[in-house]
Amino acid sequence: MIDQVRLYQVRSWADGNISLDSGTHIFWGENGAGKTTILEACIVAATGRSHRASALREVIATDEERAAITVGVHDDGADRADPLARSELRVEISQQGRARHLVNGTPRTRATMSQRLRVAAFVPEETGLVVGAPALRRNLLDRVASQWQRGYESSLTRYERALRQRNRLLKDALEVDGAARRAIAGEMRPWTEMLVTTGSEVVAGRLALLTALAPLLASAHREVAPSEAQLETRYLAREEYGPDESASECAARLAQSFDQTAEAEGYQGYTLVGPHRDDIAFFVGGSDIAPTASRGQQRSLLLALLFAEISLLTDERGYPPVLLLDDAFSELDPHRREHLVARIAELPQSILTATSLNDLAPGLVSRATPREIRRGSNGSEVVV
Repeated sequence: MIDQVRLYQVRSWADGNISLDSGTHIFWGENGAGKTTILEACIVAATGRSHRASALREVIATDEERAAITVGVHDDGADRADPLARSELRVEISQQGRARHLVNGTPRTRATMSQRLRVAAFVPEETGLVVGAPALRRNLLDRVASQWQRGYESSLTRYERALRQRNRLLKDALEVDGAARRAIAGEMRPWTEMLVTTGSEVVAGRLALLTALAPLLASAHREVAPSEAQLETRYLAREEYGPDESASECAARLAQSFDQTAEAEGYQGYTLVGPHRDDIAFFVGGSDIAPTASRGQQRSLLLALLFAEISLLTDERGYPPVLLLDDAFSELDPHRREHLVARIAELPQSILTATSLNDLAPGLVSRATPREIRRGSNGSEVVV
């Protein structure tokens, strides 16, 4: 459970400190006031990544050199007076270097953060999940997998690092020939091997996630769209992985793909295969819904995914993740809103944003803690 969010030079926040308790919290205000940044900070603290930025340095306020996100969390079910049950997750971000992740002041990996805080999110960036770019679907998989599967975030981070290095070498090779080109090929070999090793771990993690999500997603979809046929997902990749393949089996397929595309990569100057190019598809009644999905079908799928994510990330003691909803109710019709309101009522802590309290169900507002967020002369602030 989150008990505090502090934002220092993060987007429109110069220095904000927000206290939270259990229950439902609603941050409301005009667009651009800084509401979404509060939710973004929670996602960054839980996963080490932002759903709104490809690089964390993009969250740094204009003309500033550094920023910091600090989120205080308290162990679910523990005595709130117990100092050993509380952790402080901090992400320090600079324009020049990588972000530093700290737990109680001690540098840790990104993966450590998700062991202290889990979040399930409904964000506007993912409303085009069904028909949008593959990166949307990959990012969703990675956000959930990094919190659900120990070691996934580490494999993904190492894969991304190797991919950047290999792409740089492929680009350099376009500008040379002869001995220089052969030297680059030799330098590139260990990066290719790392991509095969870490990429196969990422793929195996995604396949395991989709397998675990399958019954939860089917059940949630029946709840929000009882008239529709069964919902299924499929992992799409050049390698045509089976749903239960191990990391070693994935590695063999991926290594073969690198061998087959080596010549084409040499001409194009970037890596053509790997989990950074994979995708997932959604099938209802055996048919891919992307070409024909109505707005209602898309919203049903998003809500089903959210409910499945909540179930999957509920820990072994029965404590669910913190629910983050960014302007979710404006995206849903009354029928789906009712389902979401009922789910919110069941959770220990939810954090919502809205442009107006009038956009929300009165019953939800009456039992929540609403606070207005406003853009002042010194940046965003909570109106007391």
